[in-house]
Amino acid sequence: MKRILNISGAINLRELGDYQTKDGKTIKKNKLLRSGDISRLDDDSLNFLKNYGLKYVVDLRSDQEQLTSPDVETDFYKIFYDSVYPLQGNGDKLASALNNTPSYLGNIYQSVILDKKGQQAYSYLFDLLLKNDQENQALLFHCAAGKDRTGIAAMLILRALGVDSETITRDYLLTNLMYSDTATIAKLLNDEHGNEDISKMNMTKADWDSFRSVFDAIDHYYGSFEEYLDKALNINQNKLNKLKNIYLN
Repeated sequence: MKRILNISGAINLRELGDYQTKDGKTIKKNKLLRSGDISRLDDDSLNFLKNYGLKYVVDLRSDQEQLTSPDVETDFYKIFYDSVYPLQGNGDKLASALNNTPSYLGNIYQSVILDKKGQQAYSYLFDLLLKNDQENQALLFHCAAGKDRTGIAAMLILRALGVDSETITRDYLLTNLMYSDTATIAKLLNDEHGNEDISKMNMTKADWDSFRSVFDAIDHYYGSFEEYLDKALNINQNKLNKLKNIYLN
């Protein structure tokens, strides 16, 4: 299937449908989209997304990013603002206490998924995923580059749906194929008046260590991914079953 959707005004827009789960099921097509910046969508792109069935847009960017490059508003989808940043800071302490040596991005990712603000943001995203329960309706979640905050979200969603680690890693690393050079990111995404840490993240390539670091931190502090879903994101077994019913064939 066509996983990369090259439409005007969207960065790193990709379909998550058709991935296989470990128990033989398949993620439904035209149900889940991940993306980077979508603030420049033109009429043709909006028409494509309307026909696609897009109903929910979840913006994981900071308040400053949302103000600088607001999502295009239209009558067929609703925008939900769900900023991951700024973090509260408790995640940094927990990540540091792991005493491991993850990559630059890996250290950030650990901080995000252990931080109370980061957990609140991803918990809200899962709540919205559960509301997307009608046929022929899709949800899109995005940040600026579609790599880090969006990448973590995709990791969590795919893992919750039962996709294997190798497939999740390939999906995460696919971002590296979307940018021909770092100048593209610098020109389109980095706000000179914005958060320097976010700009540096956008300029850093996705890597295997970053992916591994997320689940290392979860296993260390929560014992299992299911416990993380329950205790950190408020997704208990009943909600998890509902999520799978919505998104899997």
